[in-house]
Amino acid sequence: MIDPLLALARDAAFLGWSRMGLWASKLSRAHVEAKDDPNNLVTEADAEIEGLVRGYFARFRPQDTVVGEESAAPLNAHEVEDGSALLSGLVVPTLVQDPQFAARLREIELLEWHVDPIDGTVNFVRGLPAHCISLGARRPDDRHPAEGQWEIGFVAAPVLDTVWYARAGAGAWVRTGLPQEAELTTGASATRISGTPAGLPGAVAATGFGYAPERRAEQVSRLSPVLQEFDDVRRMGSAAIDVCLAAEGKVNAYFERGLGIYDWAGGAVIAREAGLHVQLPTDRSEPVIIADTAERMEFLRRHA
Repeated sequence: MIDPLLALARDAAFLGWSRMGLWASKLSRAHVEAKDDPNNLVTEADAEIEGLVRGYFARFRPQDTVVGEESAAPLNAHEVEDGSALLSGLVVPTLVQDPQFAARLREIELLEWHVDPIDGTVNFVRGLPAHCISLGARRPDDRHPAEGQWEIGFVAAPVLDTVWYARAGAGAWVRTGLPQEAELTTGASATRISGTPAGLPGAVAATGFGYAPERRAEQVSRLSPVLQEFDDVRRMGSAAIDVCLAAEGKVNAYFERGLGIYDWAGGAVIAREAGLHVQLPTDRSEPVIIADTAERMEFLRRHA
């Protein structure tokens, strides 16, 4: 049976996946022709993708809240270049014609979607592959207002041709490419991930650095104690991808300060469902910490 929540996340990710390719070609031309500021193009790309995601949820889940990095206005696919191709790639418009699917879609409780339209913008503008669209959805919870109850995480990296996703209580998964309509059941054509490296020697942590000088200086000062516990540190340039690599067991931990919810929302659900230890911040001054063991989690709480 097709999972309506997975179908929604897949379509929202498809919008980002498709548009990143188009905007990447514009960035390449701008670099060659020197006519446009690449930073302006990335800002436009971020805003357009988030606007398309907002427009999509306004159509199919108007009761839900969408929180994004760009605070963009909702945008309909027919308002953008090659919008017809976008519409033809969506699966929910067809699925809702089935009364049973439409009923199950309506039964989903009120959700709050946190969206980072392009996570890893520096990588994106430079043509590096580690960038993605990241989505996480939670049910607001008055008892735990800082966190709520996370229902789904979905991270899609088009150049890597990789999708990571998780459903609450149903595990975390990785697959090649976006799922098509027949694959919209949890685990279909995907590999379950557990965050446990199989026979890998040593320990590797992933992290990121802010751009403000004072924050960067603080982050660099924390590396020395971290390297007493870990053999090496990796910095992919995308928080969502870093967390997903921890969920796969390709790195043992991830830590970073200064993040917004949209930065970690999708990946944190995936890491938690993969069985990792997850500490989420209540504000930007606190770190996100993901670790494969309780001992590493405790160490990073003291030093990250």
